[in-house]
Amino acid sequence: MKRLLTIVLVCLFFSPWVFAIDWRLHPAMATALTFGYRQNGSVVGAVSDPTGAAIVAARVRLRSLAGDPIAETQSDTAGRFAFARVPPGTYQIVVDAAGFVQSETPTVTVTSEGKASVAVRLNVAPISDKIEVAAINPIYQKLRTAKLSGEFAAVNNLVIKRDTAIITFKTGQLFFLAPVEGKVTAAVFLGEGQFQMTPLVDIEGKNLSHYTGKTSFEDSFNKMVIRFTDQTYEEMKKQVSVQSAPLNSDAQGFFEHHRRMLRKGKTGLFSLAATLLRYNLDARICMDLMWQGGQGGLFNAYFDAKHYGDMLYGIDPLGAPFVNPEEVVLANFNETSTGIWVASHIADHYQSPAVFDETHALIDFSHHQIDATMKGKRLDATDKAQFKARVDGAQVLPFELFGKLRVKKIADEQGRELRFIQEDKDEDADLYVILAEPLKQAKDYALTFEYGGDDAVMDSGGGNYTLVTRSSWYPNSGFGEDRATYEMTLRTAKDLTMVATGQLVSETVEGDKAVTKWKSDVPLAVAGFNYGNFKKSIVQDDKTKYTLETYANRDIPDYLKDIQRQVEQLQAAGMAVPVTLGSLNTTSMMEKARSEAQISMQIYTDMFGALPYGRLALTQQPYANFGQAWPMLVYMPLTAFLDSTFRHQLGLDRATNFFKIVAAHEVAHQWWGHIIGWKSYRDQWMSEGFAEFSASIFAQAVYKNDKFLEFWKEEREKILTRNREGKRPCEVGSVYMGYRLDSPKTGRVTQAMIYPKGAFILHMLRMLMWDRTTGDQRFKEMMKDFVKTHFNTNVSTMDFQRIVEKHMTREMDLDSNGKMNWFFSEWVFYTSIPDYKLEYRFEPGEGGKVKLLFKITQSKVDEAFKMRVPIYLDFDGKLTRLGSVTIQGNQTTHEVSVMLPQKPKRVSLCSYEDVLCTTDNR
Repeated sequence: MKRLLTIVLVCLFFSPWVFAIDWRLHPAMATALTFGYRQNGSVVGAVSDPTGAAIVAARVRLRSLAGDPIAETQSDTAGRFAFARVPPGTYQIVVDAAGFVQSETPTVTVTSEGKASVAVRLNVAPISDKIEVAAINPIYQKLRTAKLSGEFAAVNNLVIKRDTAIITFKTGQLFFLAPVEGKVTAAVFLGEGQFQMTPLVDIEGKNLSHYTGKTSFEDSFNKMVIRFTDQTYEEMKKQVSVQSAPLNSDAQGFFEHHRRMLRKGKTGLFSLAATLLRYNLDARICMDLMWQGGQGGLFNAYFDAKHYGDMLYGIDPLGAPFVNPEEVVLANFNETSTGIWVASHIADHYQSPAVFDETHALIDFSHHQIDATMKGKRLDATDKAQFKARVDGAQVLPFELFGKLRVKKIADEQGRELRFIQEDKDEDADLYVILAEPLKQAKDYALTFEYGGDDAVMDSGGGNYTLVTRSSWYPNSGFGEDRATYEMTLRTAKDLTMVATGQLVSETVEGDKAVTKWKSDVPLAVAGFNYGNFKKSIVQDDKTKYTLETYANRDIPDYLKDIQRQVEQLQAAGMAVPVTLGSLNTTSMMEKARSEAQISMQIYTDMFGALPYGRLALTQQPYANFGQAWPMLVYMPLTAFLDSTFRHQLGLDRATNFFKIVAAHEVAHQWWGHIIGWKSYRDQWMSEGFAEFSASIFAQAVYKNDKFLEFWKEEREKILTRNREGKRPCEVGSVYMGYRLDSPKTGRVTQAMIYPKGAFILHMLRMLMWDRTTGDQRFKEMMKDFVKTHFNTNVSTMDFQRIVEKHMTREMDLDSNGKMNWFFSEWVFYTSIPDYKLEYRFEPGEGGKVKLLFKITQSKVDEAFKMRVPIYLDFDGKLTRLGSVTIQGNQTTHEVSVMLPQKPKRVSLCSYEDVLCTTDNR
């Protein structure tokens, strides 16, 4: 039983979601077991529309007559589907597809070794069923329902060049979409084509090689759907002869397949590439068509590559999804190779150093006034949002909002009710607002959003609640995109305690609701809250002048109660169970968590500078395995509020060091993530890496050098250890690739890179700047300058490099040019991990002294790689730094001679993990 509990809790710890334990057998599983020894049959069929045309990518479900799910598949390009190895019996077939009414669940009987056939015809859904709000905007409605016009052209070696990509339509036909507002925005190609591209950026070529084995991409295709607002149609018309003919059903079928995949996503797809699906491309095109004065340049080519399957090559001048502000993306949507293979800026942009400071933001939020009510898993809210226009002419604006929160009404500052786009919550539910007039740059605007829905908050039982959709529970431009002030009125059941970002203005009870009001005068990157049946403690820290609050739930969530009940049942049955969870609670350790946060605040204030917020609240969340930090508000994992005895009984011993630093790491995000944000996903390594580094400083101050060195050893091992896919994270890609490093090919490597390697980058700079006399003084001055210079803004990696160069020492100037390009190139942008070998010997010196002679060998790097390698002397357990030696490339230094006052016990390299490396001489 102890082993069972260990397995259960380890799953809880290492999964971002909490799963309840249920020993009951699902009816479908019971059916499968019942038929385990029978001969099985199969079900085949086809799905078509009222005209008889095949429906591609329809969702087809096989279920029992009782409604229990058995299997699921999709129809292919001919509308066909099949279920193999189906046990004998009678089943229902349920078919649905975007834009069609769900089938009437025909039944089919399967016999032993027999093949049952079924034909399913779907009726076109009324517009009101297909599109929730499209009818309010005719341009969007036309885009959403557009079909091919009948215009087509035979092609022979037609070439389209877009940025670094070359698309050659060798032979075949192009079919064009009916124009909307006089503009053709799509084409379908059937025939033989070739796609080629070579990334401009070296690290993108390396990322591409993980999937293709090459640093460039080339593949053939037979089908392609192109969506565009640029001059693609006009360019094609100049090279081909456009004719009219009846609608081509194959071309229209492939266009509908693409449309459904884009709207509904693709099953089994778990990667960042999924952000490019379930994405409302029709609304994005509508933005360009309604842009006063013209806005174009969008180009998306979806094609079925011969070797690699579903692919997308896209260019969006307003920034591609997820990789924004980068505009160019090559992505794959196959389960085994899914990922964003290439992302970059448009080639011409690299001609300017300002490319790394680009932004495509249309508006800049300045204030949110939110009134929200939570009841069970439901959230209802009103947000009066104020913003300033950054551009002229835009009339359709995109907003981030959790898809299950449904907008009821949007009004502008004049009280006019505005049109908006928000498709079904299970499809491309992106929110777009259609303004009454186009934006005027620098003008102030206000919009009032009324919305609500389920699943934005979660009830885990026992008074344990959490805000699930933390960065999109109110309309915004994306996490940290701009900073705003907030006024929030938050309503919950009156027996619950609310804690939020900002300063508490008032607490009242209105009927059965507790009402709290919060205000933030300092602009925040994000706002949020936590609530529950909390016990609260509060202290004032004299050193930092900060108020520190701690909130822990008086009762445990249901999944822990389930484990308690299982233990009690086994004990009642007379079984010896080495677990005593009867008094399991999370309030007894809340002061320890607060103390760790208080010490962290003191250390970080001294090293990085003071924060402007004045308060920090540590709050318990039901999740067991991760923490998260918002300004003034930290979401702590429930397990951090358990003592070590309970964690041991729950099988969490291997996560001991996580619990030692989780509070310190999350507190550090007050600086790294909020006061200093990141400009793009490429710069996120500074937020997570710097917070991880900060935790090491906490470990050094609280747990002393042994734990400090153990911390860095573990960080190094995370970077160097091969995962289940056989990949060492350090070899997969640089920290500059961010979360794109994760893929089916490489495994989950991002957290083993941007956290520990990001931390190592800052740690190595600290050690390079360390001085025997002044210690960390130079490093502290640099970090405080970084915070002061970029206070409450988002930064790029280049911003940080400039600060490092401002404070670099003479010894750090390895290129004698006042630049740190050598360091950032090696450690931020590339992947080499050096290996060091030390050879040394002693000889007698004059006057009783000892002569140390040594050589250092650097290997496993390229010839341009250079580093200062520190040497330490061990005098009876006391380490003394002798100095450092600069080495470039794969070579061995000349023998160096140093006179010592006495013979050390040993000589070592990088004893304080000064350099991320491998060595037998540490």
